[in-house]
Amino acid sequence: MYLSRILKITVVIGLLLLATACSQEPAEVHYGSDECAHCKMMITDAQFASQIVSDKGKAYKFDAIECMAAHYRINKDELDGAKLYVSNYNKPGNWLNAKEAQFVKSEEVNSPMGESLLAFPSQKEAEKHLSERPGKLLKWAEVSQIEM
Repeated sequence: MYLSRILKITVVIGLLLLATACSQEPAEVHYGSDECAHCKMMITDAQFASQIVSDKGKAYKFDAIECMAAHYRINKDELDGAKLYVSNYNKPGNWLNAKEAQFVKSEEVNSPMGESLLAFPSQKEAEKHLSERPGKLLKWAEVSQIEM
């Protein structure tokens, strides 16, 4: 009976580890040491970071939203089922689903790769930013087509 209980606990722990190994939650970005999966620059600014997490849990980290968009477009077939995350510009490190986020192409704020793309959780927050600084509202469908 004791051995049976240990075996059951071991199986449960193993299943939990297996389930978390394939998590599609955003990975931790190590600013100043992680490298962009697209352009190979060091990721240094949390306001512009982004990442793709594959359906197998592999995280591809990027220094700018435009790098993630280009990488996703080029590798779309192998990234089927992946989740795309962008850092909330106003709350760096808070991850947003890229396909649901509202983007601003800023005329004043420069991103690491120069496209000046900022991500916000809602149109209201993006419009608030635009009331203070010039730029243009974009949705993911438009951002995903930006050529680098």
